[in-house]
Amino acid sequence: MEAPWVSIVLNYVCPSVGCIMASLMFAAPIFDLREALQRGSFGNLNPVPWAAMTGNCLGWVAYSYYTKDPFVLASNVPGLILSFWLNSGASKLQYYELATSIKASGESTVGNEEVVTMPQESLLLRILVAWGVILVWVGWIQQSYSPALIVGICVNVNLVFFYGAPLEAMWRVIRSQSSDAIHVPTMIMNWINTTFWMAYGFARQDPIIYLPNGIGLVMGILQGILVCLFPRRRRGEDDEDDESNVGLVDEDTRQEQGLVV
Repeated sequence: MEAPWVSIVLNYVCPSVGCIMASLMFAAPIFDLREALQRGSFGNLNPVPWAAMTGNCLGWVAYSYYTKDPFVLASNVPGLILSFWLNSGASKLQYYELATSIKASGESTVGNEEVVTMPQESLLLRILVAWGVILVWVGWIQQSYSPALIVGICVNVNLVFFYGAPLEAMWRVIRSQSSDAIHVPTMIMNWINTTFWMAYGFARQDPIIYLPNGIGLVMGILQGILVCLFPRRRRGEDDEDDESNVGLVDEDTRQEQGLVV
């Protein structure tokens, strides 16, 4: 029989810290996205995980409803809200880069179907539609299985994409021999976040919680190894690649007021 203080740590302290770490992990790309919007270029940012983040948080919010788990709810509501801002910013950048490319070729964006829907918007809409179908089916149609089990399995499938999206970045790191494609703050927050949630999942004996977080921790460790093996390039080298890009706002306005997105 475990000591009372162990139970308190595993069932209350770990998920409480996990809620804070999850919010910090979700918020890690904020300043990088703001810089990218000011610069008018993604640079090394990979926006694909942000769409997966929306589906991930939405699924966990639904799972918390069926399991009556306030910690899971509290850890994912901020991420769900923030994910819409991140996806919106990514869509702005994709439109800006596409419109700049079209104008540079001497064509007009008027009547061009390519500018109607950005790749980030398409990905986000597909994820939201998929979750809408799943939740309607679970809540109103099927009666044979536990809704929590079905939602839990689906959110784990989505979570594989959320944690697996950096696989592309890891492959780019190996090819380029530089870890620029790995967002280090997110990686570090991922280590801490998954560790606390794994402990909470084991305490609840809930594989829906501890299995995906275990996978996420392994993915984060692999990224850390790549960061050690392939150091990032100096900032000046990145700036040379982007020096011809025009920002979304003029420099004077940016310095005086900052960019509000």
